[in-house]
Amino acid sequence: MITQMETSLLIRLIISHLVTDFLFQSDSWVKQRFNNGWFSKHLYVHGIIGGVLAYFFSGLWSYTWIPVAVGFTHIIIDGIKIKHEDNLQSFLADQFAHFIILLGVWLLIINPKTEDLEVLKQFFLPGIKIWVIIGAYFVIIWPGSVLISKITDKWREDIFEKEDSSRSLEKAGRWIGILERFLILTFVLLQQYAAIGFLVAAKSIFRFSESRKAGEYVLIGTLLSFTIAIIVGLIVNLFS
Repeated sequence: MITQMETSLLIRLIISHLVTDFLFQSDSWVKQRFNNGWFSKHLYVHGIIGGVLAYFFSGLWSYTWIPVAVGFTHIIIDGIKIKHEDNLQSFLADQFAHFIILLGVWLLIINPKTEDLEVLKQFFLPGIKIWVIIGAYFVIIWPGSVLISKITDKWREDIFEKEDSSRSLEKAGRWIGILERFLILTFVLLQQYAAIGFLVAAKSIFRFSESRKAGEYVLIGTLLSFTIAIIVGLIVNLFS
């Protein structure tokens, strides 16, 4: 039977990947990898960071093979990705491959030594609820932003391709989306569903646009943002 500690280990490994791919990786690193391919130094630095963070988040200090396995496979997966177009399909395939690797690593260590379990109990919270919540916020902030961007990419190019301020508007919209998903997830976790209605009303006032295309683009992004945050929040509540 899988224990709470073993489940917590899997969640921590996933969080380590989210931190690696969406917090410790800049857009310039991604562009450099796509430009230089296997010769990009950032490809290997990124893989090393992924391995080190997986090792740190696992807390299993005697399992020194973890950073090697995670780091090596991370480099291979990202190296294969740069041979394909950077679109929604490649993004989902890349993330799925990383999670499969983490699942494999977890399956190899779900029966750790007794002394390792005792160390984990001292350094990490015994329950999995806190790790589920932390993972949920990472999902709706970083992967959520990338997913929405990939889905709405073709419409964004159509609307802003001739706009000089498209870069600024894109960043502003991204931060607005992050903040609204953060608030919605918080409201769902607190079961304050009425507050979500006030947030919808407030955004409908401040995001008025004279352009029909821009208005439809904002509406699609908003609905995607709200849907992701609400679904993630409801999943987290299942662990209550």
